[in-house]
Amino acid sequence: METFLKYVGAVSAIVAAIFAARKFYYWIRPIRIEPSFKLVLDKPNKDEIGASIVNRSNESIYIINCVARGTYSSKYIIFRHLRHPLTPLRLFQNVRFSPVCYRLLNEDTLKLEPNQQVNLKCELYEHPLNAMYTPYFLIEVTLSSGKIIRSKKLVAPARWNYLNKIRPNLGTTADGAKTARRC
Repeated sequence: METFLKYVGAVSAIVAAIFAARKFYYWIRPIRIEPSFKLVLDKPNKDEIGASIVNRSNESIYIINCVARGTYSSKYIIFRHLRHPLTPLRLFQNVRFSPVCYRLLNEDTLKLEPNQQVNLKCELYEHPLNAMYTPYFLIEVTLSSGKIIRSKKLVAPARWNYLNKIRPNLGTTADGAKTARRC
């Protein structure tokens, strides 16, 4: 009977530790961000960068800012830091991110209730200043508490490097699907 009570105590301690770790993780990252993009081949429509944000905490959260930022691979960032070890701290953002930001939140603040999901998007216009010259992008959300939460990196489509430049010709296959051909 005594060993049975030890096993029950050990299992309940493990379950309590799992729930405490989960609560701590949700305290650190109260929202979940899923980045996305939409490529449009029709001329009147535009490509879009989007984000799906879900409030995972038990209280309301206010989002102050939501932007998509171009970024580099972790290997590239580490090598850049190793090449220039005396870079001032105020310039670390320049090493990690591209200077171009795409604003996804149009209003001043956005209130998220518990377990509420909101989809934000930004259209990319055909202009050289809108081109994304980095291989990845991520979504960065600033909360009213001052906490900045970043999503995982997502590979940027290669055609975003060529906005307002000559793009490859689009041909059609036998089944009518559009394919890219080199000029």
